Amino acid sequence: MSHTLLVQVKKTEGSILRLLGQIGRRGYDILGVTAKLTADGRSFDVVIDFEPIMPAPPAPPQPRPADVLPALVAKLVDVQRVELRSPGERPEAAKPADSKAKAGKPGEMAWEE
Repeated sequence: MSHTLLVQVKKTEGSILRLLGQIGRRGYDILGVTAKLTADGRSFDVVIDFEPIMPAPPAPPQPRPADVLPALVAKLVDVQRVELRSPGERPEAAKPADSKAKAGKPGEMAWEE
């Protein structure tokens, strides 16, 4: 089952590559990525579709839970916000736990301080 991760990451050299590398190394398969520069030009809003990878034997035949990924990604230096969306939820309705979402253009993640 695929999931969606919404991440706001600072616009620094290699920040998106580090983000994607962390996801891949932690046992998740990236299915799709969309990154858009924010209006202020200081960060990217990144939407990542992913699914947990089934481990090879002799590991237990259970994929890593999707809800572990936001905590792993949040540890990266350039990450400002992270939110896991359930399958079927739309990214433009993003609402991080520590702030409220505001209305924006379709396809944009509208974060409010």
